[in-house]
Amino acid sequence: MSEWCQNKKCPEKKTQSQIRGTKGAKYYQSNKVGKYGYGYWCSMGCREDWWREHQDTCMNAVGFIDKQVLPLDDAWFVESDYSWNNGDGVYVYYIRNKNRGIKQQITREQAQEPEMIQRDYGYATIGDTQARELAITLGLASWHINQNNIYYRYYWHLVSSIFNPTTKEYSYG
Repeated sequence: MSEWCQNKKCPEKKTQSQIRGTKGAKYYQSNKVGKYGYGYWCSMGCREDWWREHQDTCMNAVGFIDKQVLPLDDAWFVESDYSWNNGDGVYVYYIRNKNRGIKQQITREQAQEPEMIQRDYGYATIGDTQARELAITLGLASWHINQNNIYYRYYWHLVSSIFNPTTKEYSYG
């Protein structure tokens, strides 16, 4: 990866920080890649300029995808909210399924992996797959099996049966 901005038009910004060279032979040069997660560019502006010029080439190289669908029952995630209570800032965690209108508060231990807690990353949460598993554990969802794949089917506080993929058995209750 280059340390220089990949937008060919970067020097055309003509900022004071881009001027280089000796007296009488001055020129503008590209900026170095930004430190704030811009990847190959020095700024969001250069990234957008580059994208406008190369978007068709990129999309043709990577390929286009068809419409993506996330079933209503398969939309579990965990989120963190920062809350000020009595002057102390604390994170509050929720397991959510916006498509079902479900938002239930959970503990930090449920919302985060041990490493996140150890490093005190209050904002970080578990991934969607783990969120689905937590929804099942909390009784917000249950397993359902398809002829080809195992997938989840969720109910709000209604568990008709739970499928154990290890033993390939249903338990009713």
